[in-house]
Amino acid sequence: MEKKKVEQLYQHGFQLLEEQTALYIKENYSGISKIEFSPIFIDGDGKFTMLTANVVPVVYDEEGNSVLLGIPTEKEDQESYGLLEGIYALEFDLWKNEVVYLSDSATGKEIDVSKYDHLPDQAKLAESRKIDENITALIEDGQLQGVEKSLDGSPQAKINYNVEIKKGEYWKWQP
Repeated sequence: MEKKKVEQLYQHGFQLLEEQTALYIKENYSGISKIEFSPIFIDGDGKFTMLTANVVPVVYDEEGNSVLLGIPTEKEDQESYGLLEGIYALEFDLWKNEVVYLSDSATGKEIDVSKYDHLPDQAKLAESRKIDENITALIEDGQLQGVEKSLDGSPQAKINYNVEIKKGEYWKWQP
């Protein structure tokens, strides 16, 4: 498969995952000023080592503090955001059509989003244990201030998506 088509597949899948993650945070947490994402980090060769691909969501509170989601801390291991941790399937079918499934959706099951350029309503998260536990741990640790789970959300929060692809280890990335 040509490299450009594979890159486009990864960019498509990760754009939808980033939208799903950012919209959940924006709609369910107050006190958020901005949400942005790292490049897509590809690690491993897929032959002798497992190929992984992940992004790092960055959340800013209204006090100017920023935190990285999905990065293990001294106190807790956090789930990452990427292949098998948000993206259930990212591949080509026999006819070379993109196959993109997100792990979670409004129904709590994986969902086919292959044909969508932007996140469809049925793929929005109704709840997310992973995001909630990650943000709660960062609030309790004092890294986020004035942020709380709220139906009011943060409607003014800015979102910066990033579908640049880089080789490397996502957990070493810093904004």
